[in-house]
Amino acid sequence: MGSIQKVFDVIVVGSGTGGSTAARFAAKHGLKVCLIDAKQRDEIGNKICGDAIGTEIFDFLKISPPKNEELSCNIKGAKLYAPNLQKCITLMDPKQAGYIVNRFEFGQRLLNESLDAGVEQFLDDTKALNLIYNKERVEGVQVKLSNGNKEELKAKVIIDASGFYSPLRKKVKSNLIETEISKEDVILCYREIIKISSQECKVQDPEYISITLDQEKAPGGYIWYFPKNNTSVNIGLGTYMNLRGRIKELYRKNVFDQYITTSKYEILSSGGGVVPVRRPLWSCADNGIMIVGDAACQVNPLHGGGIDPSMRAGFFAANTAFNAINNEDSSIKFLWDYNYQVMTSFGAEYAPLDLLRMMLQIFSNEELNFGLSQELLSGQEILEISSTGRIELSILDIVSKAFRGISKPDLLLDLNYLRIRMNEIAKLYKKFPRDLTKFEEWKLRVIQEYNKIRKILINTKK
Repeated sequence: MGSIQKVFDVIVVGSGTGGSTAARFAAKHGLKVCLIDAKQRDEIGNKICGDAIGTEIFDFLKISPPKNEELSCNIKGAKLYAPNLQKCITLMDPKQAGYIVNRFEFGQRLLNESLDAGVEQFLDDTKALNLIYNKERVEGVQVKLSNGNKEELKAKVIIDASGFYSPLRKKVKSNLIETEISKEDVILCYREIIKISSQECKVQDPEYISITLDQEKAPGGYIWYFPKNNTSVNIGLGTYMNLRGRIKELYRKNVFDQYITTSKYEILSSGGGVVPVRRPLWSCADNGIMIVGDAACQVNPLHGGGIDPSMRAGFFAANTAFNAINNEDSSIKFLWDYNYQVMTSFGAEYAPLDLLRMMLQIFSNEELNFGLSQELLSGQEILEISSTGRIELSILDIVSKAFRGISKPDLLLDLNYLRIRMNEIAKLYKKFPRDLTKFEEWKLRVIQEYNKIRKILINTKK
């Protein structure tokens, strides 16, 4: 390796979907950008993932949707199954319909387009070791290059998009950014991509992704069945972290053996990983640094989908960096706008979904079967939650649900209380303060809403 540049406007750590998007738009703004990744270039894009993404993000970013080798199949919607599989709620929303992508080809395309946009230096096989501080502001990153040498790279703004196990988030010196994530807010996943070469075992519902809630087969999580094409599927499950030693056993018994009923198959890919399933970090920024994607817990809490929010956050971070550098001030004063954009957009959708996730995790299979069979939450309401974080019910709707839920009045009351809390927390996120001095007051109000739900959870467990 020859000599490298060491001073930039922006350093982006991680070239996944969020990092590549951040680097791309920062470079398009004319900023001097360095992009680094721990993987070798020809491995970037290989990630354990559900591979699903909606169409809306491509319109939002004004970039081309996946096609050719990037596109595995088109998806019309999702199907949500009760544990007993007797009830299926079909969710069809034009904004949420989209694609199953070839994660590697898609990742390679995003990387190449970021480099074509004018990224000045790309360092693969390069590990971020630590943050470099100047007083209270991040001003660079210590890295280990592919040749083993350690170097210090300096920049006005650091964008950390290095994934859930980010080595940098844990080393941030900040009163704003959470450095540790509770085990209660993550799930352990295992999945395989399987090619079926048999007429007796065909891909089911090739135009829909399917999710099954089952507290016995996938405690605390869900089972998924995502078609890749007419002959291949991505199947797996997510569950509590304390079942780490049993994840493959649960997968084999409750997923593989249920769906793969032929001996004529080929396992194309397999692996596991940890996914955050909670609201974004309280703050995704501080002096000189912004955090993007899984590293900032910017993932849909219900199904762990993170491609869309990571790309959206990468775009927000690039624009915020440009504004800060133009004003010659990369303190939190100018980077706070990144938080505002995250929290008032998908943050306002994910925080209410986080409350719903917490409730679903403590419902028994009996309650899940009953609730879905009676449509105490209908498909339209679930879509409304997913797109806005809120549910609005008329008096007639409430009376109708009361009659349907009469044999489970406590469950109905809990769901109605949950609806109220979800609406309140969505409003709070939409009113995320532009003024940093009002942040602690806002945070306290959000914590109060969470504590109201936790009180129900404690009483239910009793």
